[in-house]
Amino acid sequence: GGSSYTKYNYPGLYSSYDFDDCTSRIGNYRDRWNVQRCELVGLADLDTGEGYVRGAIAGYMNDLLSLGVDGFRIDAAKHMDAADLANIKSRLSDPSAYWKQEVIYGSGEAVQPTEYTGNGDVQEFRYAYDLKRVFQNENLAYLKNYGEGWGYMNSSVAGVFVDNHDTERNGSTLNYKDGAHYTLANVFMLAWPYGAPDINSGYEFTDHDAGPPGGGQVNACWQGGWKCQHNWPEIKSMVGFRNATRGEPVTDWWDNGGDAIAFGRGGKGFVAINHEPASLTRTYQTSLPAGTYCDVQNDTTVTVNSGGQLTATLGANTALALYAGRADC
Repeated sequence: GGSSYTKYNYPGLYSSYDFDDCTSRIGNYRDRWNVQRCELVGLADLDTGEGYVRGAIAGYMNDLLSLGVDGFRIDAAKHMDAADLANIKSRLSDPSAYWKQEVIYGSGEAVQPTEYTGNGDVQEFRYAYDLKRVFQNENLAYLKNYGEGWGYMNSSVAGVFVDNHDTERNGSTLNYKDGAHYTLANVFMLAWPYGAPDINSGYEFTDHDAGPPGGGQVNACWQGGWKCQHNWPEIKSMVGFRNATRGEPVTDWWDNGGDAIAFGRGGKGFVAINHEPASLTRTYQTSLPAGTYCDVQNDTTVTVNSGGQLTATLGANTALALYAGRADC
């Protein structure tokens, strides 16, 4: 915007007194002081213990709230004391605004994700890492107890995702280049009642640092390099499923021991995923009331009989999803 600044001097906002004393790079994740007082990849590190700094950050966030922002992702939250973040949040015009905090789990590290759950949701990176492994190399049948059963944080405080803007590029998670692995992992995430899910919607990239096409101008989805995952029919349809089944437990789990699974969400919804290389025809037991439902994955109608059963054929690498209140396609 035309302002001039140097690394530790931002005229009218911050001066060198507002930064932590350690100006070396973080090098020891087993040392809390080093992680939270030194510089992440050489970035100037604000002293969030200072009242002035806390007020300046909260002022910025309040400005965003006034513009209509609903919530925040706190980048690199691990590198700020949880109490400092709590103080900043308490200064917001809407202290209940949604927060999710980036605190990547590391075994044996000094700073752990669970320290931050009092401030809001914390991103559960292990969820995304393990989904990649299961969808690419293992069996979807293993997902029967996905979540706390795998040692993750409590569902009520976990933020989950298949990929994000960092992980899609560093190979640690699935990304849009992974085809059905990626699409069906997003379907599973939105259908499975663990955590608060994110959809990463981005653009094509060829290297780790590739910027957006067209200087960031989006003229249309699926054109000019924009992937628009939020608008993929397979993903978009599952947002309605998640909202309709909120609060319902997993019921009627079925799997073939391999890569075909199905499960219900009480009497509100049912989903089946066939990640096998061949089509699958079978009769599923559900807890849905008898009636006609729209399979929102395929825009076709499915009938559930008086015994709660439905019969369907799923093509290779496709899914089926039904939920109460959606009868017409």
